[in-house]
Amino acid sequence: MKMARRSTRRTVARLAGGALLAPALLLGLDAAPVAAQSRLYVHAFEQASGALVTDLDRAEVIVREDGIVRPVVDVRLANLPARVVILVDNSRRARRGLDRVREGLQYFVDRLPPYQEVSIATLSPNPRWLVQGEIEPEPLREGIERLGVGGRSLRLLDGLVMAGEWLAEDSGPFRGVLVVISTAGVDRSRASTQRFTEMVEQARDAGMRAHTLLMQPLNPNVLRRGVTLPEAVGRDLETYTEGSYRRASLGSDLRDALGGIADRILERNRELARQHLVRYDRPPDAPSGTVHVTVTRFGVRYVVSTDGKSTH
Repeated sequence: MKMARRSTRRTVARLAGGALLAPALLLGLDAAPVAAQSRLYVHAFEQASGALVTDLDRAEVIVREDGIVRPVVDVRLANLPARVVILVDNSRRARRGLDRVREGLQYFVDRLPPYQEVSIATLSPNPRWLVQGEIEPEPLREGIERLGVGGRSLRLLDGLVMAGEWLAEDSGPFRGVLVVISTAGVDRSRASTQRFTEMVEQARDAGMRAHTLLMQPLNPNVLRRGVTLPEAVGRDLETYTEGSYRRASLGSDLRDALGGIADRILERNRELARQHLVRYDRPPDAPSGTVHVTVTRFGVRYVVSTDGKSTH
């Protein structure tokens, strides 16, 4: 995928048509089709003064793919409200680390902006919400304190599907942020990997970022075993949502690791506050093409990217 170049009138970007979904990397699933609706990020500023442009509308943006005009569905400021969903492995395997998880989660929540929406769910013996859509500090603190040991079974895939379905119920504009705190235990989920594939596709198309913290015991045998499903899921979510994946010792202090995830969320907020999100329709079976973006407003320079990362 080629990064966008600077231009006063047009920017060219190469889109990957047929990118693999997360489970295809390590779980051996087939590639999924390209989404029918694609997205780009436009950082626009006045050529004369350098002042940021924050009021582009749909009529001022033209998207062409290999010369074919694609319908622009929406143009809006990219820093949409974030909805943070945290999934916590509370199985017996994680018991030794739960005090540290509670401590780290409180530190994480305290670093987020005021009135940031946060939801928390546990993954054993079945996925269960502790807190849903909460913005007040006290209910979040109480939810974290209720985090206790569950059963033997870890149901990570089931929890991911539950979180994806809950977020999909909201038709309003928002950015999903997923935080997974898990051991590398055996997953006993009922959900199929195909259902997980669909969830990841929807999350990627919606611009979700996923951050995984994998807790492992200090055991030399860990280095000689194969990759477990929680590890595969964490690595793939990092790759295909441009999130993060990190390991920590089970029972160790997690404030630094979870604080780092909070910092990533804050940095993403700052990046997107300077940009517009452009969504446009394309045929789901169309091959990869060269995309030209034109902003028609006079005197405006702009930079286009496919990931919304800092552009200067």
